[in-house]
Amino acid sequence: MTKLQIQNFEEKNGCYVQNGREVTNFTLDAIKIITEGGDSAEYKFRIYTYGETHTVTVSLYQLNEKKFLRSLSVFIEDERSFYKELRTAVLKKRFSEDEIVYRTDRNGLQTVKGQWMYVYTNGSIDKNGFRKDIYSGIEGAYMPEAAFAEPEKWKATADKLFRIYNSNYEIYYPLFLMNLMAITNGYFNMLGEPYFMKLTLWLDGPSGVGKTSLIRGAGTYTFRDGQLNKEFVSATGRRRRALECLEQSSGIVCILDDVKEENVRERKNSIKNIVDDFIRSVFQGRMTDAAKVNNKPKEVDTCAIINGEYMDTKESQNARMLCLRMREFIGDRRNLEGINELQKNPFWLTTVCIGYIQWLLAMMEESSFPEMLKGKLKELRNGQVRYIGINNAVRLNENQHMMEMAAMLAEMHFHKMGMPEDFMKRFASNAKRSIRAICDSTFELLGGEQAVLFGALERIFSKCKIRKACFVESNLLSNRGCRYLQEYFWIDRSEGFVWIESYKKSLLKTSHNGDEQYDESPCLIVREELLMNLLENEIKNLLKEGKAVSAVADKVLCNLPKNLKKMQIIYRQHRADDKWGRTAINYPVYQCRSETGESYNRYLDEYVDEEISVCYVDYESVVQMNTEHPCIKSLIKRMDSEETETILEDVWEWKERYIDKDEIYKIRKAFMNSKSLYKE
Repeated sequence: MTKLQIQNFEEKNGCYVQNGREVTNFTLDAIKIITEGGDSAEYKFRIYTYGETHTVTVSLYQLNEKKFLRSLSVFIEDERSFYKELRTAVLKKRFSEDEIVYRTDRNGLQTVKGQWMYVYTNGSIDKNGFRKDIYSGIEGAYMPEAAFAEPEKWKATADKLFRIYNSNYEIYYPLFLMNLMAITNGYFNMLGEPYFMKLTLWLDGPSGVGKTSLIRGAGTYTFRDGQLNKEFVSATGRRRRALECLEQSSGIVCILDDVKEENVRERKNSIKNIVDDFIRSVFQGRMTDAAKVNNKPKEVDTCAIINGEYMDTKESQNARMLCLRMREFIGDRRNLEGINELQKNPFWLTTVCIGYIQWLLAMMEESSFPEMLKGKLKELRNGQVRYIGINNAVRLNENQHMMEMAAMLAEMHFHKMGMPEDFMKRFASNAKRSIRAICDSTFELLGGEQAVLFGALERIFSKCKIRKACFVESNLLSNRGCRYLQEYFWIDRSEGFVWIESYKKSLLKTSHNGDEQYDESPCLIVREELLMNLLENEIKNLLKEGKAVSAVADKVLCNLPKNLKKMQIIYRQHRADDKWGRTAINYPVYQCRSETGESYNRYLDEYVDEEISVCYVDYESVVQMNTEHPCIKSLIKRMDSEETETILEDVWEWKERYIDKDEIYKIRKAFMNSKSLYKE
């Protein structure tokens, strides 16, 4: 670039000369900066003095009104005359193409001079490579020119990167796909999908497990500055600064770091507000009300990573993100070695993402590309629905489609670059497994365990055996003073659920005895062993049919009693050493068998041997279910529309052995004592 020619001044020996006399100790050149879409221009001067180069950027106003070189240690003999001629020279100069640069007002995907490209703080990427003549000047998205690589070197870099990623695909792959989504979501916005590929990933885990080290090595493909520092914004800092960082992050992943529970209410609320801003702004594609420009929210095409301890947000917000749980990450030697390797080679991820960007820009010029993407997206949405039974299942399934689309685009790119077949197979397999794992984790967060449990109970109640206990009047001698035959309220081991219309009524004796404390509402009971077996079988059936998530189903199966209590489906019995209480307590359970025994034959007037029904009674763990719970509704409807078994087979021919009805009455009475629903 030639030095600026100024009338009446001659450039000579590194200074400007007038009438044979040196009047400055420097020379300079100028570049014109055109703001894309703007009406005014700026000028960037490079000042060369004593072997050093200084840079000053000035507006048109500063050029006309200010002595803008005074901030530098330079000599000008006659400032008034020099600045006058300098202004004239700049304003009359016909800048050549290589003396003009274009500055945009945002980072990320955009058209400049009629061409699609990705613009960053210090330059831009088009399908051919890196260019310095177009940049945003917006801090926080520095793209190192040294990260650009020829195809063979790119392939070697991708192979090195994914050797580490494949060592723990459940952690690394979602981070990689988030970077591709941040790059691509601006294009989907153009295709009429403004919310697609816009997602927040919450990296959850306690302090010390390596979350911050992980995102430094694999969280985002750009840098804050030329020293290759990564751009993080602290959740404990100022809200305005966090929003500024998010605003600057079109086309890249924005990282919110250091989220944690605070005891001080003001700080706790501040963190929650910032978290809410990030999740909502990313999903909506525009900044929240707190960051309006000229009373309008500024558009932003980005993805975000929130790093820190998970804190409860609104359920609708949780559905706009995916939750990646980390436990003891750094504790695994392989993970520690992998992170160290990534931090030593910060260009690896950047190089791979640059290659993807150039491929995407080239594909955008193909007329068939948009329709292919729309067709693939339609196919994903019309495919098998994996997550059901929760309020935000639609959003979670859409989040899964976003990750799947990013993985599909990455595969297309890797194939175009000629990556080996074994690399392609491993990437496809690990991407699929990692997407399933992170979506399963989020499904659990959104109430997936409840959904699986509800689904299993709904099936059980639609077909289970149910007996509506009869209230049959008894006589004092045969039933120890009970008003109703107690056998009808016991449980037969061969039956399913027993419905007692009023537990208080079932305990009444012929004389008043103070049983008023018992509830008159219906009571539904079932043997604990039977209930658990039924649930296990139905959950396994849901898995076989692809209607449940294995990771979530496993958790449900491992904690069945606890989940049933937590969801207030069953009652608990209080105990001092367990806040959850006992799931089930003893209740009379019988089993009838046919046996040969003596029976009096009145016609023969003698005792004869014949088949008789003998009832053996024992005590077994029995569960009381909450008849007010919504999951019981289907069972109640069945009882209203179908005939339920009301008569105990051969009850009149029972012969009682080894039982004491007084004791059974006490056990039944105790069954209802000190029992309640669990509440947090």
